[in-house]
Amino acid sequence: MIIFSHRGASGYAPENTMAAMKKAIELGARAIEFDIHNVEGELYVFHDCRLDNKSNGTGLIEEVSRSYLDSLRVEGEPIPTLWQVMNYLNQHNCLVNIELKGMNCLEVFIDTYPKLINQLNFSAEKLIISSFHHGFLEKFRQRFPQALVAPLFRGITSASLKISRRLDAYSLHLSLSCLTQEIVTQAQSRGLKVFVYTVDEASDMAQLQQMGVDGIFTKFPGRAMKALQA
Repeated sequence: MIIFSHRGASGYAPENTMAAMKKAIELGARAIEFDIHNVEGELYVFHDCRLDNKSNGTGLIEEVSRSYLDSLRVEGEPIPTLWQVMNYLNQHNCLVNIELKGMNCLEVFIDTYPKLINQLNFSAEKLIISSFHHGFLEKFRQRFPQALVAPLFRGITSASLKISRRLDAYSLHLSLSCLTQEIVTQAQSRGLKVFVYTVDEASDMAQLQQMGVDGIFTKFPGRAMKALQA
């Protein structure tokens, strides 16, 4: 089972910061997930659309200036750019899941994706692009048919597998709250990997391992590695 550090090792360090990425690597993580937004043509790693809850700033992240964003802190840590995070993770042979979070990030990411592959020599097979915005993934897939894409779902419906099939998705990312053995079996029978978020309790980790899911997203990768090795 693949253990993704959710927003870095966010149970141990401020989420989506370099501190969280470094903590994940320190704990032995080999798969990391994070979110991106577009700020004046630069992609930044941050989760919320608003700055108020996660940082000492205010307003919508995609409506502020880069200089303002660079001045902010998340529990004392700066908000990193995508390039800062990817340059670091590229040194550690990680599987990376980038979630397209911001409503204005797609076009900039379409321009950035081949640069990540070519300039960093980052393997496309180690880069999963996910989003709740399935239209984003469809447009991205048209430009990069060999890329690994993954639709995110908060709930599961009969349309979920159809969307995944239309996208020729690599994996299906589902909430723990809606997961059933039936959907795991159906998805895997169609060649989809099933990754589940957000799984922080050891008992849930063990149950999902028994169900045969392919991976989990967790804020506590150290706890997960211990639980799943037991």
